[in-house]
Order: sequence, then structure tokens, then C-alpha cells
Amino acid sequence: MTGPQLRLRTALIGLGALLLTALPAGAIDVPQTREEFVRVVSGGSRGGKMETFVVDRGFDEVYRTLEARTTPCLDVEIRRTAYVGYVERSSSDYNPTLKKIGSDRAEFTLQVVHRPRGVGHTPPVGGLYVMAADLKRAGASRTEVVLYRPSIGFKDIAKSLIQWADGSDSDCPKLK
Repeated sequence: MTGPQLRLRTALIGLGALLLTALPAGAIDVPQTREEFVRVVSGGSRGGKMETFVVDRGFDEVYRTLEARTTPCLDVEIRRTAYVGYVERSSSDYNPTLKKIGSDRAEFTLQVVHRPRGVGHTPPVGGLYVMAADLKRAGASRTEVVLYRPSIGFKDIAKSLIQWADGSDSDCPKLK
């Protein structure tokens, strides 16, 4: 092999290695809808967790409790200021939604808008999906809850949501 051929081969191998490392970053898809988020988490994605539990409370009672707690506790904006050689300001705007889907089903969704926005992804309208729950009547005084959430982070929110559904008195979670 001559010098130019060897340099070309080395350049092609380097370019191939660069493309192989860059492809996974480009292949990360951010769910753009609640349905996509639920499908990704329930499909066993790494970093997601699906939990199913049944509470001994009627569907309407659980819904009223969540309705009373989610807006005041989770519809908030957290502002941060840090000095990291310069003053850096950021915020996280949490956006919960709770809606009935017929007389015996409901959906809870939590999205968050981070400012400044992270590089490399296009968040959906309303923010990144970080949590969802499906509520279903499971009898006169029982409700099934299926919780879709990240396995890392947001544990305080998940814990509060479970306690609210169960009827336990719980403070609002500390949001970051």
C-alpha cells in the first residue's frame, strides 16, 4: 500500500468510527405525545418503569383527590440561579393534566419545560413527558392505577401521586 492509499484508508476508518459513535445520539427519539411516552415506557425501555397497583378507594373519590392535589402541587415553575464563573439562570415549568376518559377511566400526565432548552432534542408542546398514569374503575370501591415514569428521578412525585391515590395525606413533593 502506498502512502496516499494508507492515508485514505486511515481517514475512512476514522470517518466510519466517528459515524458509528454519532448515530446513537441522532437515533434518540423524544416522545412527542402521551401515547408515545406510554408505549415507550410500557415496552420496557431502559430508563423507564411501569407500575400497576390497586387502591381500595372508588374511582370518583381517587379522581377528586388527584384533581384537588395535582394543580396546586405540580403546576409550578421552579427558578434557579447559580454562579458558575458567571450568573446562570434556568427554570423548569411543570405542567400536569388530569382528564376523564369516559365514566370509569382517567389519564394523568406530567410534562416539564426546561429553560434554557437542552441541545439536540425537540420537545413536544407542553414540555417533555416525564410521567403518566392511567386510572381505571376496578369495582365499586377499588381503582387500578398504572404509573409510567422514569426509573431515575421524579421519585418524590411518583410517591406523592401513589399516596394521593391511596387516600393518604401527603404534602406536595419538592420539585427541582
